[in-house]
Amino acid sequence: MTTDSPQGGAMTPPPAIAGSQPPAAIRCRGIVKEFGRGETLIRVLHGIDLDVRENEMTFIVGPSGCGKTTLISIIAGILSATAGAVDLFGTRVTSLKGSALVKFRRDNIGFIFQQFNLLPALSALENAAIPLIAQGASESVANAAARRFLIQLGLEKHLEKFPSQMSGGQQQRVAIARALVHEPRFIVCDEPTASLDAASGRAAIALLRDAAVRPGRAVIIVTHDSRIFDFADRMVAMSDGRIEKLSDAREIAAMEHH
Repeated sequence: MTTDSPQGGAMTPPPAIAGSQPPAAIRCRGIVKEFGRGETLIRVLHGIDLDVRENEMTFIVGPSGCGKTTLISIIAGILSATAGAVDLFGTRVTSLKGSALVKFRRDNIGFIFQQFNLLPALSALENAAIPLIAQGASESVANAAARRFLIQLGLEKHLEKFPSQMSGGQQQRVAIARALVHEPRFIVCDEPTASLDAASGRAAIALLRDAAVRPGRAVIIVTHDSRIFDFADRMVAMSDGRIEKLSDAREIAAMEHH
């Protein structure tokens, strides 16, 4: 599944799970990430090969520090890889630089971070509308779309509140609405239910699933929350910067019943 020698050669697919498969939205080949140099050099990812399929929700699981967040940050173009390549819907993300990378992320990717990253001077509605405003939509169009998603997430009474006036769970739902509002092709999430109770977490993931399960879309979720595992179409188990196992929905269901 992984290799420590990502240089050269054609990009060959990792072992496939049997059965009918949607096409790959994301192809990672030989992804290596190192921090530091010389005696302080740390290799966090060891030649990751991974396909993330369209029309599916893929979970990445594993112990803290195993490289999950580093991997999704490279896929989304937030971090640069030391070696290897990422193709996202046919675009070589690892080759994009500067304004081209910024524009690609703006138009194609929705982010949900652990720390929410809401702007403190903006209301919930204004925060959720930011991606559409950045794309050039009018304020009225952006606010209408943001309002729709916030209401779906149970925040109809909090539209005008500022982040400091909301609980952690409410802020997380605003962050989810912000990631969905411009209907991106790829949504990347780092512990999206960490601040939510069980019912709110499942409602949020159900909304994410609605955004993912259609042709031309994909979602990756990094999570430790076993309460939402049954939403996954595929689960990628990582350990020490490597992929240890891929499981499909049937295997995940079997794990849930044991």
